[in-house]
Formats: sequence, structure tokens, C-alpha cells
Amino acid sequence: MQKCFEANSMVPFFALKYGPPAMAKTTPKGSYPNAAPKDQKYGSIVVVSSVASTYGGCWGPCLTMSSHAALGVVRAGVAVLKGTGVRINCISPGQIDVGVSLQGFDMRGMTSQLPPSSLQSKEVQEENIGLERAGMPEEVARVAGFLASGFSSYVSGANLVVDGGASTMCPLTIPI
Repeated sequence: MQKCFEANSMVPFFALKYGPPAMAKTTPKGSYPNAAPKDQKYGSIVVVSSVASTYGGCWGPCLTMSSHAALGVVRAGVAVLKGTGVRINCISPGQIDVGVSLQGFDMRGMTSQLPPSSLQSKEVQEENIGLERAGMPEEVARVAGFLASGFSSYVSGANLVVDGGASTMCPLTIPI
């Protein structure tokens, strides 16, 4: 549980603590050979959490707790970053196909921490996900790119759920 909490919650905390001073630095034109000129202080912290940050369900208490904490860092970070020009947002992906199957996975001691492998079946995806498929990593990356870019210059403290509509159709996929 400690490792899960450190990985999912402490990383956003340290990004909030140490990132803004680095983002506040400006680089006048010509100061670094390969650096783009930066005349004003700005930046964007993008935290990648999980839909467990908003919903409970089948993800287990450790992931749910640490994801809630990561979202809490984002929401508290808005007030901390006030006046710095740095924004902080969260992406909460749902089921993303990363090419790893939980079928036959040795889950001794972790049965309540991982979702059931049956959620990876096409039939279950078609039934529970609005787009009837798992998302792809590049779809989450596009959302991260948007949040890191200037196109989201007035977005801060947001939790963007990237789950193909699953949380709208069936927010508690499988109750604990």
C-alpha cells in the first residue's frame, strides 16, 4: 500500500512543490542555443491518475485511495499556484489497452487491488463502455498534449476523465 501511495500521490505532490520554481524561470532570446525564448512565467503540471480518483468500484482500496489523493493534490494545487502562471490538471483514464492481459496473472495477495480480468473481454467492453472498446495510450497522450499546450491556457484544476463514456454508462462497473 505504501508503494502504491508513493507512486500515485507523492509524485504529484513533489511536482507541485518543485515544478513551479523551475517553470518560473524565463529565458531571454539568445541565452541558450537551443532554447525557445520565454519572456513570461508560465507552465503546466499534468497529473495522470485513474478513474478511481472519482469513482470507487472494482479498482481496490489502495488504487482508489491513492488516486483520490492525487486528485486532491491537483485541486489544492490551484490555490497554491495562484499568481505563478502555472496551471495544474489531472487526467483520469479508464480502461486503456496497454497490451498487458490480466488473464492468468498471478494475483496472490492482490485480488482486491486489480480489476477482474473479465473486464478486458470484448463483450464486457461493448456492454459497459460508451465507445464499445478500450482506449489507446495515444488517446490519453493527446489529452496530455492539450493540457500541456497553450490551447488550455484557461484550464486549471480540472479532472478530465478519458474512459470512452464508461463512467457515464456504468460508474460502478463491479461493486466491491
